Amino acid sequence: MATLLEIQKEADGLSFEEKAGLIAHLLESFPDPPGGPDDAEVARRVEEMDSGEVVPITHEQFLAELGRG
Repeated sequence: MATLLEIQKEADGLSFEEKAGLIAHLLESFPDPPGGPDDAEVARRVEEMDSGEVVPITHEQFLAELGRG
C-alpha cells in the first residue's frame, strides 16, 4: 500500500478537475456529521429559558463548571 506522502505527491500531479473529483470522493467517504437540534427542540429550549425553568449560564460559567475556567 502506498504511503500518505506518496499519495500526496501523486495528487499534486493531478489536473484541477481530477483534484476536484478526488476531493469529492474523499468527502463522500466521511460519515455524516451528527445533527443538531430540530426546530421543535429549539422552541422547547427557548420556552424553558423564557419560563425560568432553565437559567442560562455564560460561557465562562460553563468552562468553570467543567474545571477549565
